[in-house]
Amino acid sequence: MKADISLAERRRIERDQWAEIRAALVRRHFAAMEEEQAIAYYWVTHAFEAAPAIRAVLARTGHGPVPVSEPLVIAEPEPMAVAPMPAPLPVRAGAPDLPFDLRQRFGLQ
Repeated sequence: MKADISLAERRRIERDQWAEIRAALVRRHFAAMEEEQAIAYYWVTHAFEAAPAIRAVLARTGHGPVPVSEPLVIAEPEPMAVAPMPAPLPVRAGAPDLPFDLRQRFGLQ
């Protein structure tokens, strides 16, 4: 079958297929993110509503408020010597253009 279709046409078909896959994944990704945000909102809201009751139970059982210790102060680290920037690697004439290849692979041209 590949011999029946030109290379450009085959690449166009593949690009269209990948675009459909990406579109489907984007919708599922956003649905999952909204679901995670809803769950997180539920737990944070529940924790704030339950905090006074938890403090009351701890006070009744003798585990009153936890004492707050002094803030921990960490000494400043000694400054390090700055290393010189390495020289860029030479690019051989036939080397592929990696960003271009990735853009082409993901259909971002």
